[in-house]
Amino acid sequence: MAGWEANLSEVLARAQRGDQRAFDLIYHRFADPLFRYIYARSGDASQAEELHGDLWLRVVERLGSFRPPPSGVDAAFAAWLYRIAYNMVIDSVRRRGGPGVSLDIEIVSHDPAPDEQIIVASEAEALHAAIERLTPDQREVVVMRFFEERSNAEVAALTGRSEGAVKVMQHRALKTLARLLGIERQ
Repeated sequence: MAGWEANLSEVLARAQRGDQRAFDLIYHRFADPLFRYIYARSGDASQAEELHGDLWLRVVERLGSFRPPPSGVDAAFAAWLYRIAYNMVIDSVRRRGGPGVSLDIEIVSHDPAPDEQIIVASEAEALHAAIERLTPDQREVVVMRFFEERSNAEVAALTGRSEGAVKVMQHRALKTLARLLGIERQ
């Protein structure tokens, strides 16, 4: 996909004119990361699938309103998509009346001993509980940085914050997590 970023403006223009192949290119580029984003926040695979489908319907409906900037089209378009996904997840949580952003932490191992499995599960549960105690903004940054493995620049672009603000938020979140988990930071 080396030429993807260079051609995104053209692909978007074609998709906005109704070119199904152009829309397919957009879908294949962003569908999987957006599904992971929604799933990480909803914690429920069937709900994530439903929201993901609704997200792409909304993208089809609103694609004509997206105006690409002269430069940085990929980041601007990704931020536009993730903002739609974020709003859909928040609306879904409000409708359900459930807790804030949820994480589904899954630890994969190669047949550890049963006592090790208990320790790992306990640590994962403690981490999940600690992450749930962060502010929603801190939780969002932690999920994007460490679970989705995005750079500070990507998190900044997707959340509409400066890179410096993301770094500060990340630092505060990690300090809070260390305190909540009883970890001494040097």
